[in-house]
Amino acid sequence: MANQTTEASVSKRLKPSHIILPILFGFVGIVWMFCSEFSEIKEAEIPFEKYLNGYTILFLFLALLAVVIRDLAGMGRLYLLSEKQLSLHSLFRIRMLYEFTSAITPSAAGGSTLEMLFIHKEGVKFGKSTAITIISLFFDELFFVVGFPILLLILPIDLLFAVKGSFSAAILSVFALAYLFKVVWLVTLFIGIFIKPTTISWIIQKVFSLNILKRWRIKAYRTAIDVKECSRNMRHKSIGFWLKNLGYSVLMWVSRFTVVNFLIMAFYQSTETLMSFTTQVLILGRQLVLMVVMLIAPTPGASGFIEVLFNSYLGEFIPKGIVLLLITAIWRLLTYYNYLLIGAVLAPRWVSRNYSKKKSLNK
Repeated sequence: MANQTTEASVSKRLKPSHIILPILFGFVGIVWMFCSEFSEIKEAEIPFEKYLNGYTILFLFLALLAVVIRDLAGMGRLYLLSEKQLSLHSLFRIRMLYEFTSAITPSAAGGSTLEMLFIHKEGVKFGKSTAITIISLFFDELFFVVGFPILLLILPIDLLFAVKGSFSAAILSVFALAYLFKVVWLVTLFIGIFIKPTTISWIIQKVFSLNILKRWRIKAYRTAIDVKECSRNMRHKSIGFWLKNLGYSVLMWVSRFTVVNFLIMAFYQSTETLMSFTTQVLILGRQLVLMVVMLIAPTPGASGFIEVLFNSYLGEFIPKGIVLLLITAIWRLLTYYNYLLIGAVLAPRWVSRNYSKKKSLNK
């Protein structure tokens, strides 16, 4: 795969100018929310001094801390999968560039393709970098596929899929379709990594040999090769190795979701209900649903799409009007726009360092 990735294509995908479109979509989403909340904003008397207290500052700090923990957990997983080969500086660079590419591409595409290259360019052999990326993807999918049934043991399904207090069959339908895709993909990865890598490779090649799927044929063939390479590198690791990776993955995703919990608690005044275990799990659970539904969003990083859905799906936990807009804006700033800005600085330097005239892609 490395041989087939040209300098021009990589440079094109990592252009800092690619942040313009997601920022624009996000701005449109915020404007839509403002318009929908305008009457309440206009009529409401906003006692901002009410929110300028130690309680608010504490939970804003915890939200920021959750973002840091998420990135540290992601870096820790990379460090473990690389068998401690990567330095702290390399781990940070890979993590930020991965989040940047995820932010400027549709959710279904993600940043995994280039993540292999980011890891490889930090001195890891390409076969091993492929294995690291595939295993990371496996644990991410495992979190969602296993996490949903666990949520159903705690929360009733009509509560989990409620929009503004009413059950939404539309959200459930979209989620079911995206969740089914994740289950199939997880099973494919599991068989390919741990049981029969050659069989999975053969099935992928046969399925994508159909003319109707020829558009994705080359990418599918490369994926089949990647899964076989991953199996060769990783299938004989110890149980402890897999449990540690699972722990990092759970910590990474739970930290991401708790950002919203902390932001809501920072501005929510009726704390008795909000502090209950069931309510906190419900907020986490709805975010899991949102992340799965985001799979079908056509915009880069689901920008614009996710802001609007956030308003409908989590709005019942948030004071209406300007506070809703404020929480949404801070949430996206901490979990999306920060990576756009950091990536816009790092990406040109990375391209320059790895694709100068004296360097070829096959380092």
